[in-house]
Amino acid sequence: MGLRARCPRVSPLSAPRLLNRRHSFGLAAWAILGASCDARSSDPPAAPMPGAVPAPPATPPDFAGLSDPDALRFYQQRNWRPAWTQTQAPALTRGLAEARRHGLDRVEFAPKTAPGAPPIQQDVGLTLTALGYARALSSGFVDPKTIEKVFTLKRNEVDLAAGLEQALAGGKLEDWLASLPPVDAEYKALSAAYLDAVGPAGPASAPTPTAPADTTSSKTAPAKTASAKAATAAASATPADRARQLAANLERRRWLARTPPATRIDVNTGGAFLTYVRPDTAPFAAHVVVGRDDHETPSIQASFHKVVANPKWRVPMDIAKKEILPKGAAYMRREHLRVVGGKVEQDPGPHNSLGLVKFDVEDPFEIYLHDTPAKSLFALPERHKSHGCVRVQNAVDFARLLAGEGGKADDFDKALASGQTSEVDIGRSIPVRMLYHTAYADDAGQVTVLPDVYGWNDKLAVALGLGQGPAGGSSLEPDTDVGP
Repeated sequence: MGLRARCPRVSPLSAPRLLNRRHSFGLAAWAILGASCDARSSDPPAAPMPGAVPAPPATPPDFAGLSDPDALRFYQQRNWRPAWTQTQAPALTRGLAEARRHGLDRVEFAPKTAPGAPPIQQDVGLTLTALGYARALSSGFVDPKTIEKVFTLKRNEVDLAAGLEQALAGGKLEDWLASLPPVDAEYKALSAAYLDAVGPAGPASAPTPTAPADTTSSKTAPAKTASAKAATAAASATPADRARQLAANLERRRWLARTPPATRIDVNTGGAFLTYVRPDTAPFAAHVVVGRDDHETPSIQASFHKVVANPKWRVPMDIAKKEILPKGAAYMRREHLRVVGGKVEQDPGPHNSLGLVKFDVEDPFEIYLHDTPAKSLFALPERHKSHGCVRVQNAVDFARLLAGEGGKADDFDKALASGQTSEVDIGRSIPVRMLYHTAYADDAGQVTVLPDVYGWNDKLAVALGLGQGPAGGSSLEPDTDVGP
């Protein structure tokens, strides 16, 4: 019988079902499996002829249907010997029982195994279950690129095959699984909030999907608009909806590298605020204006090493055609806009949509941080108003702070006072991460859950088995300005 390739997409046994059906494998099967753990072995391969390219190791017939790359490496490293014993399999069941605290209690990890299947297929089934669960804990159950069109945040990477081998050899499977998810205080706070939201019986009030979610499908619920989301936030804040948001945010944190840059700018595009993090220094925080729900700010990771004083705005062609050129010559004169070389540009100055400073983030998507003349937007509770770029509160002061830390404050002030467009190298590269976090915890562990303005977490929650969320709104608020 062929083996299913990737366990999370098969109709497997959930953790509770594994607990309830431990004896379904049969004590005799476990005895056979345990007795056979060291019975199989492969002869060492013959030494290759000098200069010959070694052939890839042949896959034994018992493993012919196995395509999971981590599982293949795991068994190749073991010379295709079985791995599991009577004592190790229950440890996996106990590890899976912890899935609930990670918002993974609706995910099934165990592949189907036919009744009376040979012991080696039961062994492979356990391996696929362990690797699927470990993968979900270490780097997420869902591929972020099936949720968002653009995702360049640095992912967490773990050698799962080697980790499982060491865990089984040392009898430390539960410890290994427990070491894979994030261990920071915020993740723990979100986890505790999730457990509180689902209650002792689990997320019973959340709808149960009838089939695994196809996260690549375009047939998803429409993204909720910023205005409608804010207006219906109270109605959406049921325990089930809160649980869905918390589970999605736990998954988002599992996607990320466990050790982010020590000095960095984190922009929370879900909450529309910025945090500048530095070692041994209190974080700098500011409100920001980020992309509307029809111009989402993407989840990207990039950096910059220069700021631009008195920047020009070279208007993207789609904005120029739809929102500027149709308004006519009088509007363009009033807004200091002109056509240069076939493209629309806005002259530098306080009227410029980029304001007085641009943080020149180096990414291929033309997403950057900048000032704005529309200062009143920073006082709004709902700040998803831009075309995708990030407008920063007190941007000039923030730029001066960054330049001063690199000994370039005077250079920046002179460039700003000149009134001319000038680049100032701040003497170091500062990483920037755009993070769509609609749930987060403060230093005291207090958790805030926000509306899912972009609708991304609705789609993610479905992929995690938590069902569809409330229906979206119907209209967008009008643009306040045409800035990036």
